[in-house]
Amino acid sequence: MSTPAHRDRVMINTGTWGVWLLGEDWKQRVRILRCLGGGVVYLLVCLLMNWVAAHGYLPTGPVLAISGAIGVTTVVFYAVLRSKLNLRFRDASLTMPQMVLAVTYAAWVYTMGGPARDVMLFVLVPLLLYGFRYLRSLQVRLLSAYVIVAMGAAMVWLLHAHPHTYDMAQELLRFMLLAVIGVTLSQFTKNDGEEASGFLQTLMHLVFSSDPKQRLRIQRYMVAAVNFVICTVVLAYSVSVGAVNETAGWALGAYMMGSCLLFYGLLRSGFNLRFADPSLTLPQIMVAITCVVGAYAILEESRGASLMLLVLVLVFGLFNLTASQARSAAFFALVAQGLTMLAMNALEPGRYPVRQELIHFLFACTTLPTISLLAGQLSDLRSRLRARKDELAIAVERIQTLATRDELTGLFNRRHMVETLSLQKKFSDRGGRVFCIGILDIDHFKRVNDTHGHGAGDEVLRNFAHTVQHELRESDVIARWGGEEFLLMLTECRVGQADAMMERVREVVNNKLMCPEHPELHIRFSAGLAEQRFDEEVADTIERADQALYRAKRAGRNRTVLAS
Repeated sequence: MSTPAHRDRVMINTGTWGVWLLGEDWKQRVRILRCLGGGVVYLLVCLLMNWVAAHGYLPTGPVLAISGAIGVTTVVFYAVLRSKLNLRFRDASLTMPQMVLAVTYAAWVYTMGGPARDVMLFVLVPLLLYGFRYLRSLQVRLLSAYVIVAMGAAMVWLLHAHPHTYDMAQELLRFMLLAVIGVTLSQFTKNDGEEASGFLQTLMHLVFSSDPKQRLRIQRYMVAAVNFVICTVVLAYSVSVGAVNETAGWALGAYMMGSCLLFYGLLRSGFNLRFADPSLTLPQIMVAITCVVGAYAILEESRGASLMLLVLVLVFGLFNLTASQARSAAFFALVAQGLTMLAMNALEPGRYPVRQELIHFLFACTTLPTISLLAGQLSDLRSRLRARKDELAIAVERIQTLATRDELTGLFNRRHMVETLSLQKKFSDRGGRVFCIGILDIDHFKRVNDTHGHGAGDEVLRNFAHTVQHELRESDVIARWGGEEFLLMLTECRVGQADAMMERVREVVNNKLMCPEHPELHIRFSAGLAEQRFDEEVADTIERADQALYRAKRAGRNRTVLAS
């Protein structure tokens, strides 16, 4: 972090021209310096592209156009930073807009074709690493998605504009490499659940819902949807080169994209919440299995590779399916795969020989039940962990109860009451509100134990505690202070009001049987009340209430004495 002395020294060293160019605010100076540094890099790139274009390796017109656009962009960002308009945004450095434009220019250069394609792919990696350093987690993911979409669009345009010059297989390989790099880099960000603001927040709520659980389900589904999209692209390439029947290929591609939209609609609309498994894991796996089996039926010589996708589909549900669901999915996959093999062998025995299909089926029979078994074991493990978690939660709750509650009466214990009184003291001092502390003691309680036994004494303590607590207000607190003594905290109450409340409690206690098994047993209590003073510690107030209790005992018991 820069110190004030360091910032002043930097300002002095830059001089008048530095202040005119960068401004006086040191934070803005850093932002402008970064922008100008990026402008220098852009300048070098533009000079290099124009030199390459002069030698005939790149088209001159597009190079001049992109050079002009880059120059205008640099000037605009400098003007926004220098005029301090950037301070109106959450990211005052404008990192995200600068990164989006940089990726856009990279995609533009890619459309020029030639060696520039590979150069742009290599340039994107350090470019993304630089941007990811200053972006938030959500922005990193959005930028990664934009890179994949923009570069994919550039590849499609290149193939459309020059179909005889560029091969779709090569462009597809580049796209897959780019997608792997983008997704991998985005995983190094913290999944901290940050909350976006403004446009990003609106976009997140629109796409993923505002419910955190639904958002997580949709994000997990997106992973599967990306795989569907990639498989559809590969299928389109296979159709274009004649490796797959055009009608069957387009039908399977439409089925995969339609299922993607269907499941997204179910998740985004909240309709999935009507089912026992809101993630719809088993239905997604069933649909994916039908897609893989359909691909097996139309891929001909390369159909054996689809069996690996069948394994991948079941692995996808390994951590979410129950044991019975895993067995059902594996059984469905084996039946669907077996019937497809039989049907294709019956229709075209020359292209689908029995021996080869049998080998493929044996491979499926070996791998799929194994995955099903592992899924069942994981499901049992999850159940045991969930049971242990519930037991631990109950144990923690039990420990918390023992730490704050008296086991016999269920009232707060002495330690917790001391903490409560301390908090009430701070609250009262800030708000100017008074409260009273009372100490109650059951008269001749030792005689109850000696005459009727400790069981009767415990029942008297429980019933007495519940009776007094029932007569108090919700804001008042009673705790077992020790033995047959109880401490009251009466909030927002003067001592005279507390005395009237004690008389009402006394009347109820005197008329109630505290031990039904011994109806001849009548319980009385003595009390001492003290009003908390502003300049007095809680311990001193308790001591005054205790002295008042002793005076009530000496005065004949069954009465309340107010502390002086």
